[in-house]
Amino acid sequence: MLVAYSGGPDSTALLLAMHELLAQSGRERLRAAHVNHGLQNEAAAWAEHCKAAAQALGVPFACCEVEVRADGRGVEAAARSARYAALKKLMRPGECLLTAHHQDDQWETVLLRMLRGAGAAGLAGILESRSFGDGWLLRPLLDVPGARLKAWLDDRGAQYVEDPSNRESGLDRSFLRNEVLPLLRSRWPGAGATAGRLARLAGETRELLRALAEQDGRRIARADSIDCEGLLRLSPPRRANLVRERLAALGLSAPPQARLHAALDMLLNAAADRHPQARWRGARLSRRRGRIHISPHSPPRPD
Repeated sequence: MLVAYSGGPDSTALLLAMHELLAQSGRERLRAAHVNHGLQNEAAAWAEHCKAAAQALGVPFACCEVEVRADGRGVEAAARSARYAALKKLMRPGECLLTAHHQDDQWETVLLRMLRGAGAAGLAGILESRSFGDGWLLRPLLDVPGARLKAWLDDRGAQYVEDPSNRESGLDRSFLRNEVLPLLRSRWPGAGATAGRLARLAGETRELLRALAEQDGRRIARADSIDCEGLLRLSPPRRANLVRERLAALGLSAPPQARLHAALDMLLNAAADRHPQARWRGARLSRRRGRIHISPHSPPRPD
């Protein structure tokens, strides 16, 4: 098991808990990894703290530095992509990567996706487990509130670092964490656990939609195309569901629901001698020879 160790309270609690749990079953199976994003002045000091803490526990430690390039995305999203790419490279075959996402993180994620109009897949929030690289990605703390983790650390007198950016409310997630969640918690103390249940229910719905798409596509879909006549026999929601699942299987993003329905209506109802296309960031649907073909799409770069 490889613990993603930032040095903050959450990952510190995860590392210490795993160290205690494996006391009798083989601590040699445990490693820790720190990713230095270089985004804070204290980044080098945090890396040294993590190294010293891991060495004090006798846990093998790895540290890597990454360059964060926003490339049109937010800094948070770019840092997350760089972090997971670095951790994937550090993993050994069959190893499990453990991250310290907890109940509050899940609550924030569900709220953010709800505000953005996400469907069942988005409301499923942070997954408890999924395949990752040559192993698995696990989040064992998703049902544990962040305050409980800090209290557990304080009882042990454990040292951890605090990222000052967590106290700023400029970013959407930070605003929810600092301004909205405390207000909601004061009125509904169990709202964090409720958000976790909502995420699990949405996850079950997502799996049912995947199974339905597999059933609908059994005779009419290939890896990157779908038969138009077969699509027309499906209801509009099932058409969109099948196309979304085919896009996801190809690693492509789907557009918002209304845009996807409009694209499918245009493609399926265009005259037979036309070759219509629908494009959005990263993907393209085109109709040729009675089939809708799915392919990546990169908009031309401006001169």
